[in-house]
Amino acid sequence: MKTTRRALLQRAAALAAVAPAMTAHQAPPAKRPNILFALADDWSWPTTSATGDPVVKTPVFDRLARTGVLFTNAFVSAPSCSPSRAAMLTGQAHWRLGEGANLGGTLSAKIPVYPDLLESAGYHVGFTRKGWAPGDEAPGGRHRNPAGPRFEDFAAFLAARPKDAPFCFWFGSSDPHRPYVRNSGEAAGIRWQDVRVPPYLPDHEAVRRDVADYYHEVQRFDRETGELLAMIEKAGERDNTIVVMSGDNGWPFPRAKATIYDSGTHVPLAISWPARTTGGRRVEDFVSMADLAPTFLEAAGVPVPKEMSARSLMPVLTSKKKSGTVDARRDHVLTGMERHVPSRGENKGGYPMRAIRTKDFLYIRNFLPDRWPSGDPNGLEKPGAQPFSYDALVTQTFLALADIDSGHTKAYLVTHRSEPGVERLYALAAGKRPERELYDVRKDPHQMNNVAGEASYSDVVKRLDARLMAGLKATADPRVTGGAEFDNYIWYQGGQQQQQSGKKKKK
Repeated sequence: MKTTRRALLQRAAALAAVAPAMTAHQAPPAKRPNILFALADDWSWPTTSATGDPVVKTPVFDRLARTGVLFTNAFVSAPSCSPSRAAMLTGQAHWRLGEGANLGGTLSAKIPVYPDLLESAGYHVGFTRKGWAPGDEAPGGRHRNPAGPRFEDFAAFLAARPKDAPFCFWFGSSDPHRPYVRNSGEAAGIRWQDVRVPPYLPDHEAVRRDVADYYHEVQRFDRETGELLAMIEKAGERDNTIVVMSGDNGWPFPRAKATIYDSGTHVPLAISWPARTTGGRRVEDFVSMADLAPTFLEAAGVPVPKEMSARSLMPVLTSKKKSGTVDARRDHVLTGMERHVPSRGENKGGYPMRAIRTKDFLYIRNFLPDRWPSGDPNGLEKPGAQPFSYDALVTQTFLALADIDSGHTKAYLVTHRSEPGVERLYALAAGKRPERELYDVRKDPHQMNNVAGEASYSDVVKRLDARLMAGLKATADPRVTGGAEFDNYIWYQGGQQQQQSGKKKKK
């Protein structure tokens, strides 16, 4: 259907209603870039070969880092799938998104998302596999996934592309989300004996094999992203395509995913745009994955809605500075968590926490420390209790400690929790936590020793607490401004079932 002048004016007015005027550096580019966002499911820093992991092989990610920018301090807004993805799509901290702050919730149609804005500006948009999920978009008034219309694959998306239209595509892999095929890593040639186990997990063969299986799926995500890049290169459009490769939260192991330690929030991030970025840069600025939405809009010359509390990365991406810190104001990031899964008995609420991460410290506020942070233990805390078998803990969900994904590492940790060397690790992963936590990451990079109560850190606690609270107030976090309704939001079980039904391709 032919577009009328009146329709164009109406579209322009709609965009103006949700956005301020463009600044000088937001002037529309001469040729609008394509955007490919490759998003892994549960991919943690530093599990790429570009960032020093000696076992996993990620040649595609490594190539993007060489031809673009490697961000060493990229963090998600929330260490849980749907709130993290909602923050990326909306350009806002997840606590600003109402029901969108929880896993398995909904996302109001009143909140603008960058795929819709780009589509209104003439972009061909779409996604494949996992978009915004798990959840149900219908109660929020949406008629499709916030990531855009669904396509079978990238080839089908390109085939449906109008002539000369720039595109924005979301490749939502389900790797390396659990469940894993046991010993798939070893079958793929990954030696479990070479795996480096972080100190917050037991160093046992069962855990090493589990990590190797995780690596296998990371490598598959990397390979499949390379297949999409090859299509772009074949079409001769690589130079003016922004390619972003990252993860939605930390890896699915105890004291990682669904926590706001670095193992839950710190993710790999490489961005390559040959037409505008200098390759081989390693940037230490702290960035939130929510920053991607305003970045994409600015790169496309589309006004950024005033609701977007995140900041565009365009000044950092286009800087000529080779490495280190580009923008001194990017010296911290805020993260948080509300509900992951309904894992606290009759109380369907989550475990509300917020954190500020700087170069030297991670400071955490746990708002309801009487709750179990990883979900109710269902009797596991009692001496001698053994309500679930090892096999059940590998395969079952929504039982004991349900915020920890089921698998061999969780099963080993739980079944050996009373043994020397494992007892403390179990307590760190599953035990109750104090209201305040402080970790000196210079001495304790894996954040295992809480120093919040030590006199020598009292000034640091006061300073970071004030800075955290100021940041939360500035972004209108209901946990500090009053009126928090997170515990009362509905868990849309149907959305979860839908995600599970189509989650994985066969190995």
